[in-house]
Amino acid sequence: MPRLRSNIVAVYVVRLGAAGVELLMLQRPAGHRFADAWQTVGGHIEERSGETAWQAAVRELREETGLEPRRWFRLDRPETFYNPDNDTIYFVPAFAALVSSEAQVTLSEEHQAFRWLTPADAASSVDWAAMRESLLLVGEALADPERPGLGVTEFDPAAL
Repeated sequence: MPRLRSNIVAVYVVRLGAAGVELLMLQRPAGHRFADAWQTVGGHIEERSGETAWQAAVRELREETGLEPRRWFRLDRPETFYNPDNDTIYFVPAFAALVSSEAQVTLSEEHQAFRWLTPADAASSVDWAAMRESLLLVGEALADPERPGLGVTEFDPAAL
């Protein structure tokens, strides 16, 4: 029977550009398990330190991009995928971070490039169905951040 795990998070970074909602996509470098793949921000929850999923999202965003969002949202459903290498089904808490249109990305060594894309273009650039669905959901839900749509709920990390 497969194991169930929830030790990684995903963060969808959103800004409002001239053409509307744009999502940040990051490219993995050569030598990485997913070399040249375009992805969103993501990483492991530091379980030994007692880190929560939302704390991991805040940390991973800062480490991978240097960005400080103006607002945070949680996706109302986790992403799921199965890894046959370790016979594990993963439940991935996913978040959206709204940054200013002038925000400057500072890449870590985990990525070699970044680009801002429309939700449709971002979705067509990834190889994972769950990520594709989340990109489209976030793009639609945050088309007007003052009135977030279905699928996301705003939260304030400072209040938790």
